[in-house]
This record gives sequence, structure tokens and C-alpha cells, in this order.
Amino acid sequence: ALLASGKKSKELKHRLQYLEKLRAGAVAQAQEIAEKLKALTLEVTRKSGPGGRLFGSVTYRDLLELFQANGFKFERRSILLPGPIRNVGAHPFMVRVHTDVRVELSVKVIGQQDAEQAAQALAEQAAAEQRDAEAGNEPTLEEEEALLEQESEADAA
Repeated sequence: ALLASGKKSKELKHRLQYLEKLRAGAVAQAQEIAEKLKALTLEVTRKSGPGGRLFGSVTYRDLLELFQANGFKFERRSILLPGPIRNVGAHPFMVRVHTDVRVELSVKVIGQQDAEQAAQALAEQAAAEQRDAEAGNEPTLEEEEALLEQESEADAA
């Protein structure tokens, strides 16, 4: 508790202005980081079962590793997940860059089984196209009947 004299009042006023400039600079820097974060595409691949259910879940630690891989460093409590991420798909979450700056991001969870199924489906499609191409080289049933009739007429003549 200080006596509110003119000198002390001016010192306090200057101190508050200085702190406000520091805070404004920190907010501006946080907004720049927020813009960079918005440009990020976050993807996580996990093993999944049928129906897109993950074995386990995507956690704060996984998201922190993604951010660190992209050159950002946050504390665990800066990431605000609405709930556990246990399914394949896009999941929104918030990152608190500064007390006044929050960014809404999305992480895309890709099931490992999905990737394997997609590769298997492409292989099956290629095999089916190859069978169709080979089947196109063989005569159809009508063409075979026409050939047999021509042969029998040639034999009869």
C-alpha cells in the first residue's frame, strides 16, 4: 500500500502502459502463430477395426507430436479436445495459443485397415479389368454357336 502521490501515480500509469504494450505484442505474435496453425493439415494413422473404430484413441500426446514435427511447441493443457478421439474421420479441437487467442483446428484420423482395404480394392478392380480384357478376346457363346454351324455345314457339303 503506497500513498497516492503525483509521482507514484505517474510511475504506476507508465508501468501499466508498458505492460499493455507487452501484452499487445504477445497477442500479435500469438495471432501470427494462429494463422500458421490454420494452414496446417493434421493427419494421424491408427489401426482400426470394422466400422472405423480405432484400437485405442488419439490423445493429446499424439497431437503434441504432430505440432512438434511441424515446428510448434505447446503445453498439453493448451490443446482442448471435446472428448476422446476413437473413430476414423475428421475431428475438430481447439488450441489456446494465448489467453486471448484460440484456434479451431481439425485432425483427420485415417484407419490403417482403411488404407489396406483401399489397396485391396484397387488390386481387385485391376484383376477384374484384366479378366474382362481377357474375356473380350474369347468368343462369346453366340459366336461359338455360329462357328459350330459353319463347321457342320462345311462337313455336310
